[in-house]
Amino acid sequence: MLETGLYETFTPEKTMTVANLLKELKLEDKYFGILVNGKKATPETIITSESEVVILPHSLS
Repeated sequence: MLETGLYETFTPEKTMTVANLLKELKLEDKYFGILVNGKKATPETIITSESEVVILPHSLS
């Protein structure tokens, strides 16, 4: 997923923060652009099972 430069979309099963999701996915020490329902998110952004979360890989250029 991230090594290829593609983005991944997630729908969480429970309410959590973006930081918790990244930790669950073992991505907390990486740099990504995170969108929740199409808007830029911070690690403190709350996401629910109704949210669409897009994780964009960090650009190396």
